[in-house]
Amino acid sequence: MADRIKGQEVSLTITSSRGVESAIQDIQSIEFQYDRDILSEGYLGQTTEQKDDIFKGISGSLEAHMRSAEALDLVTRINNVSKRRLPGESIEIAATMNFPDGRRRVIIPNAKFGNIPFRASGRDEFVSLSMDFAADDGRTVATS
Repeated sequence: MADRIKGQEVSLTITSSRGVESAIQDIQSIEFQYDRDILSEGYLGQTTEQKDDIFKGISGSLEAHMRSAEALDLVTRINNVSKRRLPGESIEIAATMNFPDGRRRVIIPNAKFGNIPFRASGRDEFVSLSMDFAADDGRTVATS
């Protein structure tokens, strides 16, 4: 039986198209999905509906603990991209997974972000933030 990978074999980077890498290091979780729809259409004279499918992009979320004030700088940068204050700038998310039979990187270019809540829930709890994101497409590449 092949070994399954665990979270320790997954790393995440968030970069700006201008080369600025995020300071978010303590990622608790990342989840992403390839968004798809199944189309179904019925026609006269046919006894079942015909099926098709379409690709609608990629979306997901991540949660992280904050280690430095640079995490707030990343959020400011994301906000400035949304406000069109940084023309031509985009944010990329890359998740690298180290499988026993090779490493793959899922790259999510030009990510768009939804709400970014911060949570400080108790004296003995780490301050955390979460991000919902979506993009037109993603790609998987083999890395060495």
